[in-house]
Amino acid sequence: QDSFAHTTIASIGTHRFLPMSCPCSAAAPAWPAGARLLDVSSLGSSVEVGEEELQEGGEDENEEEEGPEEGGGPENLGVHPSADSQVVVCGQLFTWGRGSDGQMGQDRMVHPKPNCALPYPVKGLRSVVHVACGGGQQGCTAAVTAEGQLFTFGNNFKGRLGHGEGPCVRAPRLVEALSTERVLAAACSADHTAALVAMGGRVFLWGGNGHGQLGRGHANKTTDCATPVAIDLPAPAKQVDCEDQYSAVVLDNGCILAWGSNSFGRLGIGSSDGERHAPTEVQLGGVAVASVSLGSLYAGTVGTSGELLMWGYGGHGNLGLGSRTSVSTPRQVELPEPVVQVACTRGQEGCKGGLNPTGGGQEGPHTVVLGCSGAMYTMGTCHKGLLCNLGSKDGAFGKPWDELRPYRVGGPIRNHAKDPPMSPLAVWPPPYDDAIGPQVQVVSAHIHAACVGRDGRAWAWGCGSNDGRCGVERFLNMKGEGRPPEVDLMKCYMMGPHRIGLARPLYWKHPSLRGHRVLQLASGRNHMAAIAVPGGVEECEVAVA
Repeated sequence: QDSFAHTTIASIGTHRFLPMSCPCSAAAPAWPAGARLLDVSSLGSSVEVGEEELQEGGEDENEEEEGPEEGGGPENLGVHPSADSQVVVCGQLFTWGRGSDGQMGQDRMVHPKPNCALPYPVKGLRSVVHVACGGGQQGCTAAVTAEGQLFTFGNNFKGRLGHGEGPCVRAPRLVEALSTERVLAAACSADHTAALVAMGGRVFLWGGNGHGQLGRGHANKTTDCATPVAIDLPAPAKQVDCEDQYSAVVLDNGCILAWGSNSFGRLGIGSSDGERHAPTEVQLGGVAVASVSLGSLYAGTVGTSGELLMWGYGGHGNLGLGSRTSVSTPRQVELPEPVVQVACTRGQEGCKGGLNPTGGGQEGPHTVVLGCSGAMYTMGTCHKGLLCNLGSKDGAFGKPWDELRPYRVGGPIRNHAKDPPMSPLAVWPPPYDDAIGPQVQVVSAHIHAACVGRDGRAWAWGCGSNDGRCGVERFLNMKGEGRPPEVDLMKCYMMGPHRIGLARPLYWKHPSLRGHRVLQLASGRNHMAAIAVPGGVEECEVAVA
């Protein structure tokens, strides 16, 4: 790893690339000056789904599914010049998890209905450079292509897809209102969406504006604003993020502006009252900002020198400040190394059991931090293994295993390691960091978390719930080895990393991430998305339990 902050460089085999995401769970800035891809000619083949229809897991075993297309030229690999003649890499979009409102962007593979248990390619989106997922029980997805076009699909609550008012959209649809712009990145929340464009670093927002989250200088609780409109900013933006009823941008000058609902002090402006209807500067004591991550209840930012500052709701210990106190002014978190990314928990507008618990292990926020060495740190609730600090399976309700300060993944586990996981595609035994190696991106969502390794493998842990949002074989193997496959709708708790997009044919015989390297992950509450390129990833490096 050559540097930190938003210019983190990862090595995958002999290839070097900048991950599609900046150090933030939802949004990415423009590619830094000088970013380019070296030697991609040997990456292999690309994926495109076949023409046959696949329903409910594709039960017709006599029907042969069309595999990856052969060819290694740039037209198949998705290598495109950027606007300033730099070369950037793009890839095939994959989605998985809850599919009830079209947030998968495809209905060719549904298992169990209406969901998709493992990553599956979205037809027509083979040159994606950035992806974001919106929350709510019914989510949405936004994909930015190498040509600078923005496609959205899924639930259209408050017009957040940018296609005007109307029902959900089940296939990728171009946001026509931005067709004359070169979109660089997008961010989605439960009720609004934002896009960063190349021309002047402008930011467009649309959707619900009940708390002023669109930054237009006013709030409107009765009328939604489904058409993208650029907001007034004092300088060009390099990143945008949005979450439940609020938004933020990082400017080229290193400042951060936030607006919308100020519940729990999550705007970071020194109070927890009211709301702000226009971009308002967050005072960081002279720290220049590289990236920001908005969680549903709290926020964090990474400085250009590797500082980590957190603010907002802290009742689950998720701020990493050593207490369960919420703060309305950014506070610096102590870590043993510079930070390159923070992922605050998204898609968690509410928590079962409520906020500010008196005991540990309750559903709530769980922050994931990435250090410049590629090490991961977690803090917050240990609920269902969310911190990677447990060994044997435990829901952890009421247990004293929450981490109020950053816990380095790979450190001592808090319970024991007597009971191995059911899946051989899980890391076992602890320490988990030895098997997955240095990481380049981390994600935190409602009751699960995930990461991407420097080698292009992606991993998830926590709870797969009833929709397969983690994208792992374990969700399809409730009864254990040697028994017929069965979907585990409620007890798919994973204490440590499980491989995303890799499953044995008994459980999944269709295209997924086998033979691909993941460039970026994104997550909503109940679904996830990834950008991936073909490449030689060793498939069975974890110990078989």
